[in-house]
Amino acid sequence: MNEAFTTRLGAGQALTLAAARAPRRVVVTSGRLWLTLSGGTNDHWLQAGEGLILAAGQEAVVEAWPEAAFQLLLPAPQRRPARPAPGWRLVLAAA
Repeated sequence: MNEAFTTRLGAGQALTLAAARAPRRVVVTSGRLWLTLSGGTNDHWLQAGEGLILAAGQEAVVEAWPEAAFQLLLPAPQRRPARPAPGWRLVLAAA
């Protein structure tokens, strides 16, 4: 994973990931992250190597416990006429 696209949060730092038109995937690269999703009733705890898909239009608040680094990924664009392959590409998250 490319460190240039990794967002790091220090102890107790929180960040709101605004809703987007396309689904996104949050992947924790180190530490532990607490996520609260809009429209949901459960919080999610993710550790290094784990991820969670944010639906299109879904906002999330993420907080480091105690510290964390994560990447925000978008689905790979679909090409025509070749068969689309599932995958994700990196996007720069707010630092």
